[in-house]
Formats: sequence, C-alpha cells, structure tokens
Amino acid sequence: MYMCTFYDILSLLIRIAILKAKKNAGTIEKRKVKDTKVDSIIRNTQPVMEEHHYPQNKILVLSHHSHDSFKTQLLKDLFHCNTTSASIVKDQTWGNKYYRTCVDLYIDFFKDLPEWIEEFIMPECEPLRNVVAGIIIILDNRLIKPQELLNLFKGAVHENTFIVLVNVNEEVPQDEIDELNEIWSNVFTNIVEFINWTRSKPTINHNEYGEKLGLYRIQEIIDTHGWLNCELQPITTTKEETPRDMPLEQIITNLQSARSKYKSMKDNSEADAFASEVADELSKYL
Repeated sequence: MYMCTFYDILSLLIRIAILKAKKNAGTIEKRKVKDTKVDSIIRNTQPVMEEHHYPQNKILVLSHHSHDSFKTQLLKDLFHCNTTSASIVKDQTWGNKYYRTCVDLYIDFFKDLPEWIEEFIMPECEPLRNVVAGIIIILDNRLIKPQELLNLFKGAVHENTFIVLVNVNEEVPQDEIDELNEIWSNVFTNIVEFINWTRSKPTINHNEYGEKLGLYRIQEIIDTHGWLNCELQPITTTKEETPRDMPLEQIITNLQSARSKYKSMKDNSEADAFASEVADELSKYL
C-alpha cells in the first residue's frame, strides 16, 4: 500500500515536471536573459545611448530667496543633501531598490521666474539644457502665471527633461493643482507637473485614488525617469538560490534517488514519512 502511494506521488511529480518543461520549451531562449522586474525597470528608465552626447544627469533645484528654507528641506528630504550654500553638488547618488546612478545637483535661485526661464532657454544655454535630467522649481502658485510659464517652457527644454513645480502655499487646494496638471499634460510630451508640498503634512502621501503626492510623487518621477546616456547600476540581492531555481534534470535525478531509497526501506512507517517528506520538498520546485 505504501509503495503504491509513493509511486503515485512520484508519478504526479514527474507529470508536473514534464508539463512544466513543455510549457517552457517555447520560451527557453527568452529565459537566458531573465525578464525580472529589476531588468524591466532598468530597461524602461535607460534609453538607448545617443552618440557624442554627455550623460543627462543634472537636476536643477531652484527657488526664490524667500523660499530658501523650503529648498533646504527638499534637498535634505529628497536627495539627503545637507548643503545650504553650494551651487553644485557633484556625484550625488540616486538610488532605489532597483538601481543606482549618479546625479549632479545644480542649486540656484531666482528673483523673477519668467526672467530666469528666458535666460535658461537662450541658444547659448542649449548645451546645459541637453544634459539636464530635470528641473525642480519651488514657488508660490499664487504669485505666478501658469500660462506664461507654459508658453516659455514649451519647445525649449529637452524632450527627456522633467519639470516639477513645487507649490509651498498651503492655501492652494489639491483640486487646483490637479486642474493645472490636466491642462499641462495636453501640451507637453515630457513630464511637466505641479506638486503640492508642505512640511506640515509629511504623512499625506497618497490621494483617494492611491496616486502619490508631494515629495513622494517627486521621488516617483525621478525613479521612473529615463536616464539618457547614464549608467544605471542594478541592485542585486545576495539571497540563497530559491527552490524554483533548481534545473528540471536535477529534480528528475532526485526523484530517481528517492525511489531507490524508498524501495530499500524495511519499516513501512519510516517509508511513508520519507515519501511525504520527498513529496513536500520536491513540490516546491514545481
């Protein structure tokens, strides 16, 4: 009775293994380069290298002098950068659980934002614009004219450059921010987004639809940015080989060894326990 039970188990495991092998036969070439989540994210955030172009790894962070404290806090919370005076911070690491890369922070201020933008979009600034991954502007929405900024930026920034405008006026409701984003999304092909961020509400990081808000949204924008001409270092784990990594040939060999050992066992209780143990162990790999 016990031998029959064990053979039934072996037969079932072998059938599962064979079905699994047939299912994977058509995709074996694909599996030579695993399409893991890490690989997918790195491919999606790293466009093809452009010849004769420098890495697009500069992030501009600017504000009016009256908002310097917000800028200091943003640099600390977002980039773990504690500088208060440096205009350029080189080789700052940006990383998440999928990849790491190096960015340069260009920290600036403006007296008049439209004037700053007009200077930035001048022809002589094109080499700088071509290496800028993103622009983060800290401002008061009540003191700007969104349509004016829209017209200035339109067609002047690199198509792979993101622009984030961080409102620090707590009187501006999220609905107003959402309306601006809807308007801007119909004009730009790259990411141009208004963000509501205040230091007094650090725990509010999602809206009712589960979409990220504030600094969490800025982090998400940077995480998913396409790092043009930049080297991304994938994050690898040091976990032990998982059960599902065992080759099919090894599974079959183990089944054959288990069968031989089972046949040589004299005690039926021990044989039954061994059969259950083998079944539980090998089923993890299938």
